[in-house]
Amino acid sequence: MANNLNQELKGKFVVLKAAAYKGDKLKRIFFCEEGFGTSSKTGGTAIFGYFVSDGEDCKIGGYEIERFARDGEVKEAKRLRGKQNK
Repeated sequence: MANNLNQELKGKFVVLKAAAYKGDKLKRIFFCEEGFGTSSKTGGTAIFGYFVSDGEDCKIGGYEIERFARDGEVKEAKRLRGKQNK
């Protein structure tokens, strides 16, 4: 399975599983940019993107995704990033 949500992920915000990435929920919000794992129609799992709270680029596996992020969670994660840049 390309991703455990079985949906298109390119351009979407997701929350990564706590078992794979330590930290609170806001630090586990990830923006999916590209990779075979972003499509439900491919057999790949690689997803490239960045963590919203700190901007770190990363490659994850589709199996590491817990769920889609809610709008409020994404806004809070972006707020965290803004605080770190000051």
